[in-house]
Amino acid sequence: MSSQKYIDNEADFWKEHFVHLQHKNMVRTNAEPLRMADCRSEFEAFTASHPDAKISYEYFPSYCTFEVTLTSTIKLRLFIQNNIKASIMQKCGPEYIKICDAKFPYNPLPEISEFLSKLPDYLTELQQSLENKSRSERRQKLALEFIKAYAEKHLKVQLKILSNPDGTFTLKLPANSINIQITEENFKQKISEL
Repeated sequence: MSSQKYIDNEADFWKEHFVHLQHKNMVRTNAEPLRMADCRSEFEAFTASHPDAKISYEYFPSYCTFEVTLTSTIKLRLFIQNNIKASIMQKCGPEYIKICDAKFPYNPLPEISEFLSKLPDYLTELQQSLENKSRSERRQKLALEFIKAYAEKHLKVQLKILSNPDGTFTLKLPANSINIQITEENFKQKISEL
């Protein structure tokens, strides 16, 4: 497995949906585990009922695997041995890395089937989320440049402004060892107070 880190935005999106998938599996009533002896027939039936899905599976003497591709970079993988372990994998370069995994007490194919039926909605949601994040990052970068220009013009000193993950900024005046938290709304007032 690679030591590369997954791409946060998309990985976090899929991890959140994966948690819901696992929870549904854990609370399903009258559910049965997926046993090794049943994997072949279960996988073949699942594949037949999802002809548009890209599915692969392999059988070995002591375990079997099942994979369904969700996007060009994300796939869901099952590893069945004495228990059922599911993972979300993300393509990173030529290989896939695991971004999350969990044990499933019961046969997860019903939840995966439901998940696949909602996949178009999830993909739309993901696209909107990525666009919103990109728009927010561009706005944050523009605000940072505007605040920096404003501060340098009014303070006439060497300074550094850092963008914080929470949407605020830290104004650093190295000569005076001053660090001030500012926002897009209050930067003029805070700078004038200096």
